[in-house]
Amino acid sequence: MEQILFNYKNLSCSFEEDNAPVYYFQIKTGKIKLTNFQTKKKEFIQSIHEEGDSIGEIFLFSKYKYPVNAVLMEDCTIFRLEHSKLLKLLASDFEIQMKFLHYLAERSYYSCIFLNSLTSEDSTHQLLTVLNNLKGSQNKERYSYKIPYTRKELAFLTGLRIETVIRTFKRMESENLIKIIKGRVYY
Repeated sequence: MEQILFNYKNLSCSFEEDNAPVYYFQIKTGKIKLTNFQTKKKEFIQSIHEEGDSIGEIFLFSKYKYPVNAVLMEDCTIFRLEHSKLLKLLASDFEIQMKFLHYLAERSYYSCIFLNSLTSEDSTHQLLTVLNNLKGSQNKERYSYKIPYTRKELAFLTGLRIETVIRTFKRMESENLIKIIKGRVYY
């Protein structure tokens, strides 16, 4: 299956809100956020994706346009595959099809958990939901996971104000839920 590899540098988006989905994208290197801009200063990050993740693939299977922007957080190398070629690939190999469906199910599960936490007015609960997802189940040792995002990015991811994230992290540190070392959060 022919795939095209793109190196994106200093570009704002690999796809934009209200455009029709045409390609399957998979990140080889770099980091991308799926986001909405409510105003020029207010952003809501739907999710953050890194090496190995695909982005926007679910929209290839609907009649809808992209409801989000895919914004580069750093220089990226991305595989791009036309929708028709992705369908041929999935039809040609049941194992690939099952891995793809498993990946979509995992992402849908996280989305449900995350959206449920956003309905909570408890900022600690919202941040713990994000931290638990980031850390995953493989890394169980306390304070062993360095959170790779800034407080501003976490605020945009949870819909909280930056000041609320800072205050909540200070409270969480006093409750021994996290450690803050040289400005970095460890969970």
